[in-house]
Amino acid sequence: MGLREGLREAVRAQGKRSAVVLAAGLMCFASAGGAGAQPSAEAAATTVYRNLATGHCLDSNGRDVYPHSCNGGSYQKWAVSSSGGTVTLRNLATGHCLDSNGRDVYPHSCNGGSYQKWTVSSSGGTVTLRNLATGHCLDSNGRDVYPHSCNGGSYQKWTPTG
Repeated sequence: MGLREGLREAVRAQGKRSAVVLAAGLMCFASAGGAGAQPSAEAAATTVYRNLATGHCLDSNGRDVYPHSCNGGSYQKWAVSSSGGTVTLRNLATGHCLDSNGRDVYPHSCNGGSYQKWTVSSSGGTVTLRNLATGHCLDSNGRDVYPHSCNGGSYQKWTPTG
């Protein structure tokens, strides 16, 4: 799927505001060669997610996902791919995808399953990530990152930067 087709799909599935946010992921997807290709560390554009309330960035060491002081390192960079109105976030350093079982958020080998797919809604320069399988939003209290019932609060809002 090309960049234009992916953007059209995102507009249909998520609306214009969310499509703008997804465009960064689609650009990463397209630069990696489209469907079936795994973005390489060199070719993929990446996104860093900073929590609006805590100021910490989404980080992973391959065993855990957690908030950490933003440092621009590869463990805080996420390659975003889009498909069917959802996104998948793959950590640049570990190669694992952001996964959730409804109780925890953790890195896991990328498998394309619904627990690794997130819907994106945007507002005022921030995004909220809702897990497709569980319906919970990505939340943080500054110590942990976890799934929580979506409430629109600032702890569930993330500022993407690339």
